[in-house]
Amino acid sequence: MLETLIIITFILAPAYVVKFNFLHFPTDVLMMWIFLVWVIFYGWLIIKKKFGDFINFKEHIDTKLAIFIVLFLLAGIISMFVGGGFDRAKLGQFIVLFLQPISMFSIAGYVFKEKPETKACLLSTAYCLLAIAGAYGIIQYFTLLGLPMAWWGNSVEPKRALSFFVHPNFYALWCAPLLALLIPDLMQAVKSEKLKVKSIKVVAWVIGGAGLLLSLSQSGWLGLAAAIAVYLIFAADAKIRKIIFTSILFIIIVVFSVPNLRWRVILPFYGEKSAVSRISLWRDGISGVKDSPILGLGLTGFGKDYGYLNTDPNLDTHNFPHNIFLNFWVETGLLGLISFLGIAYLYIYRGLKNRQNIFALGVALFLIALIAQGMVDNPYFKNDLALVFWLILALSQSF
Repeated sequence: MLETLIIITFILAPAYVVKFNFLHFPTDVLMMWIFLVWVIFYGWLIIKKKFGDFINFKEHIDTKLAIFIVLFLLAGIISMFVGGGFDRAKLGQFIVLFLQPISMFSIAGYVFKEKPETKACLLSTAYCLLAIAGAYGIIQYFTLLGLPMAWWGNSVEPKRALSFFVHPNFYALWCAPLLALLIPDLMQAVKSEKLKVKSIKVVAWVIGGAGLLLSLSQSGWLGLAAAIAVYLIFAADAKIRKIIFTSILFIIIVVFSVPNLRWRVILPFYGEKSAVSRISLWRDGISGVKDSPILGLGLTGFGKDYGYLNTDPNLDTHNFPHNIFLNFWVETGLLGLISFLGIAYLYIYRGLKNRQNIFALGVALFLIALIAQGMVDNPYFKNDLALVFWLILALSQSF
């Protein structure tokens, strides 16, 4: 039963877009589901008399990791009271970006330890979700079915697939790190003699990758490319390198043969609007850091102060500086940034060190893709992204 809760939670991550009021408090499907998971999980612990096992498990989490997680949570708590004081919006952000995701990290870690086969089940679920989202994205791109008119291709934006999401970049922020996560498992399947398993995983990953390609998200392409490059350097053998290099050559030919894709690669070097806007947002983020370098502006702080931080009249309102380091520094202060960097470092270092373990290496590649993508986007401060982040970390939290 518990493993089913984890898988359903992973599947429901994008369901935060379904919003409603509960007892006059704004909420969404994902938030309410996690509250339900808490009730079921802790009820199960009490009924099965497993509460002591759960506490003992948490006490044996890697010490360095536990310290950084506590500091990260503390940064979130402090940030609720910074920048104008506590309010309901900050409480909501703390719940969906810190409290719920980190609690699911503990619950998922316990379930993975008790039932290790759940890890493989989560990877299989990721293949399925990526394939479904990718297939729909491909259909959208070539038929315009379900694609909002704003993304049909115009003088402002080229035609872009967004699958089940509300923006192509949101789709890419969700799928690029997951594609990176699956690389070690995918390569293991490629070398396997089990033709059926190999075929299913390769087809699912390729469809998911095609969806990412047609989202035309430059940050998503960058993130996945960074993860593949690291895998090639640290983990690939000669056979796998040959396969990957051949695939990369094929993709390059496709990209530069299709005008829409080719111009998406070239335009940032010619002052494309989105590229220019990133520079303006980084400048605004640096201004926010200078205003409060230790504590930051608090949760929701950048969005609230955007009016006076922004120096570009051509930019619409943005809630984050679109750089993962500035995002954490502005919203959660120096403590939030340092604790995030510590968590990322531990997982990446240990994942590359233990690269024979597909889960440890997969998590490292997930983080590398997320950070590379986050250099020009916002890969954490969104309900679904924060939840997926911590669920994936739980795959290899004990070393």
